[in-house]
Amino acid sequence: MKKPIVSRITSITLLLVLLLVAPTAAVTHLALPDLEKEGAIAYLRENFKDAEGKKKLIELDTYNLGATGLRGWIHINYNGVEAADEGLMTASSRQILITLAEAPGNAVLAVNDLILGAVASNSGVVPRFDSDCRKALGVAIGNAEKTGAGTLRVKRWRAGTETDVNIPMTILGNYTATAPYSCPKSKIVFDNARNKFVGQLLTDPQFLSNDWKGAVNALAFLASVAPGDANYAAVQTRLQAYARALTPANLTLKGCDTWGWSYVCIFLSEYYLRTVADGVPDNSVLVGINKYTVALAKGQGKYGTYGHGGAEQQANGSLHGSIPHYGAVNAAGTPANIAIIMGKKVLESTGGVVDPEIDPAIKRGSNFLAYYVNKGLIPYGEHEPLTNSHASNGKDPMCAVLFGLQVGRLAETEYFTRMSVAGCTAREAGHTGQGLSYLWGALGANVGGQTAITKFSENFRWHSDLIRRTDGSFTYNGGEGCGGGATADGTYLGATGYNGLSPTACNLLFHAVTLKRLYLTGRNAIAANTLSASKVANAIAAATLFFWAAFDQQV
Repeated sequence: MKKPIVSRITSITLLLVLLLVAPTAAVTHLALPDLEKEGAIAYLRENFKDAEGKKKLIELDTYNLGATGLRGWIHINYNGVEAADEGLMTASSRQILITLAEAPGNAVLAVNDLILGAVASNSGVVPRFDSDCRKALGVAIGNAEKTGAGTLRVKRWRAGTETDVNIPMTILGNYTATAPYSCPKSKIVFDNARNKFVGQLLTDPQFLSNDWKGAVNALAFLASVAPGDANYAAVQTRLQAYARALTPANLTLKGCDTWGWSYVCIFLSEYYLRTVADGVPDNSVLVGINKYTVALAKGQGKYGTYGHGGAEQQANGSLHGSIPHYGAVNAAGTPANIAIIMGKKVLESTGGVVDPEIDPAIKRGSNFLAYYVNKGLIPYGEHEPLTNSHASNGKDPMCAVLFGLQVGRLAETEYFTRMSVAGCTAREAGHTGQGLSYLWGALGANVGGQTAITKFSENFRWHSDLIRRTDGSFTYNGGEGCGGGATADGTYLGATGYNGLSPTACNLLFHAVTLKRLYLTGRNAIAANTLSASKVANAIAAATLFFWAAFDQQV
């Protein structure tokens, strides 16, 4: 029987209510299996497939298992109190089925083995998992990478026989209380990811594509590669060529690409302002910035929203009608509003003319999003507030960034920043997947200052260690709703991403908050937006408050 709901709301009215996640249509779900039973693994592999009966469940819902060379299947509960919005979709699971084994883990583990427990040790009996096995493994990996450790010891089940075996781990050091700031391990993780990403850029002429994913990659390079770093000059040369090639010949409202125009405009604006700060302003990109900013402002709907495209010019020639069929999509429209704000920053910095469409667009978009302050989460489109969690798959963090860039929006900035911080346990749920949460979550929390981003990342550290790979890159453990993921080619280091969005780029932007090279990562941040320690603590308490007075089992 369900227990009474706890009635408790934080001082900023962080609205909380339990979400019972509905099953995702893409796969066939199953009850928690016992994979130690004879024939259970074979039955799982053969009988559970996607809605079309083509791909097997075990190929869709797998997780990267840290820098071990391993991937594994973990049961996901898509129903009940163990919801992804509370980070509880694997809370009942105690078994990890190995689906892919490469070095170093393949020395002791093979496909169809089970991991039933894990500790940071090189000897002794490994206890079985007695809590969420996915989180417990992430914590054990982090402990195994600490100074003085270097070994992950797991309880291996193989065809009915249990054996405790060791996986060697690279020692990276300990997370400090101020991580990612002043943290040797965070710096090593950051450097390794950046070096891997730079290597991809320099060996692939097409790495920076002319779309929103390419613009995010470019932002990650701009944010994370600083003077003195290896290949700094080569990276800047590539970014310059990329930026200059983005200037459009013409932009029409009928062809509005909200996703592409928004992120390209944000990148171009950050790029130009960075070149000014570095003493070598690249004025050649100003035309492109102005075109994208004005086009986005003109394409904004009457309420300040956007769809996947904009509001086209009406029959009488006027602008800003309703968003056409399909309607508003705030995950696309909020970055568009950020882009207009960033574009205006550039235009003002040059003393140029600010098109009369720009200021009204900023006001419309900001006022629409401000409506949700103290009411709930940013919804899908022009809808009532959501009340099922925090952060809303990156949309509330987007708003924290949007209002944090503006003077005189302190109340809105504080609300959405606190919602972003409270979203630390709710990053793994999202329509079409969790990619936007990984891109914007940390950036929104960072608007609240160093304590805010430190406490935010502290509560998600196990996950960061779980998605990092042996070559320093990050993988995307995500799918529709709260599903797991897979690599493109079925290898451990194969490509993964949210519709092409690089998970390494997202994690570089997170770690780059320590450098503050971009407005997105804290450059010229408004000091008044910094959250006090007590407000951060309240947000974290809201994140970790369970709605039921008790659970039938410990998680």
